[in-house]
Amino acid sequence: MVRDAGVVGAGGAGFPTYRKLDARVEHLIANGAECEPLLQKDRECMCREPDTFFRGLATMRQVTGARRVTVAIKHKNADLADRMSRGAQEAGCEFFVYQDVYPAGDEYVLVYEITGRQIPPGGLPLHVGCVVDNVETIVNVGKAIAGTPVTEKYVTITGAVRQPLTTVVPIGTSFQDCLRAAGGCTVDNPTLLVSGVMMGSVTRDMTAPVAKTTAGLIALPSDHYLVRRKTATRETYTRIGHGQCDQCSFCTELCPRYILGYPVEPHRVMRTLLMTGEAKERGSLWAQYCCECNVCSLIACPESLDPKNICVDAKALLRANGLSRTPDELQQLFRPAHPVRHGREIPIKTLYQRLGLTPYDRHAPFVERDWHPQEVQVPLHTHVGQPARPIVGVGDTVAAGDRIADVDPDQLGCPVHASISGRVKSVSSTHIEITTRK
Repeated sequence: MVRDAGVVGAGGAGFPTYRKLDARVEHLIANGAECEPLLQKDRECMCREPDTFFRGLATMRQVTGARRVTVAIKHKNADLADRMSRGAQEAGCEFFVYQDVYPAGDEYVLVYEITGRQIPPGGLPLHVGCVVDNVETIVNVGKAIAGTPVTEKYVTITGAVRQPLTTVVPIGTSFQDCLRAAGGCTVDNPTLLVSGVMMGSVTRDMTAPVAKTTAGLIALPSDHYLVRRKTATRETYTRIGHGQCDQCSFCTELCPRYILGYPVEPHRVMRTLLMTGEAKERGSLWAQYCCECNVCSLIACPESLDPKNICVDAKALLRANGLSRTPDELQQLFRPAHPVRHGREIPIKTLYQRLGLTPYDRHAPFVERDWHPQEVQVPLHTHVGQPARPIVGVGDTVAAGDRIADVDPDQLGCPVHASISGRVKSVSSTHIEITTRK
């Protein structure tokens, strides 16, 4: 039922949820930490649909056999533990309240903080007896059990907009329509950070659609510091890093994965800009377990260099050449968590100050809207695994909730459903466009 409803991770890469649940584990963790600054969709999701949330948790607990269930939230949302205490008690789960730091929503961090277990390098929570899922994903599981497929998405629309808000939109709704719902932008020619200021992508395409994995839209002026950093070309950040890195190692000392014990050392990867051949390949191995959280580039580096993207490029080199750490190397390099790790976590307020986000630190309350977009472009490949294959054609009439694309049963992936009723206007390998126009 979870697979047929098209449930995938709603807060990250879009891993198909049915595959996560195909295991027996000791501990189920609901991730409501909402790691990225400015986003509030996870909080609103839990506030608005607590019964569905706890129904999803109960289903997941039953399927996985988890003996313990924990709901992880940040201190800024600690009131949820009281507001939802009755449901939590009936569901037999507990709340874990973490400090307002970044990246508290990283599942490696949550699993360690809650269970004291370190996920193996490159491993999954499953390897230490855990399943971690975003709270909106769990709500979608609760809906799936009731026969409702995934056709809507909680999103926060904020930044340089007149009226920041959190709302639920049909999947495939254009970014432009979302911005209109927030009263429009307060700057000309804005740039959007999609799903987060730290790990989100950047676009100026206002016709792009909301996907199952879209957590929010943050509009910023096109000359904003973050936009300039995130749109720098590879040639630019490589050239500057090649000439300016002085090996201070701040990028490594503040790396959340390094201080959790993993063999990640961005300053050593920066050295590879001066290397070729085997030396470059060996140095690139220090990037293999980088989670791309961007702390090194946007917070740690005093020269405003870009260790994160250098690590991304290094990982691409490793994949292209089939290189990885040997088991013996990992056993030698994998360490216990750093004893002063908590002193090196990044307060969210520091992110606002350092990244020029303080003017946009505004409440984005939930606004109930009766969405009737004239057209939607429903994405077919926003989940991990095989893209969904269209099963409708141009001119077909569909109703909201109808299956319009599918994945073969033996392939990793999930079907896709129409988010509005209308006529299929176009079909491609990436989208199915549905219109209400005649």
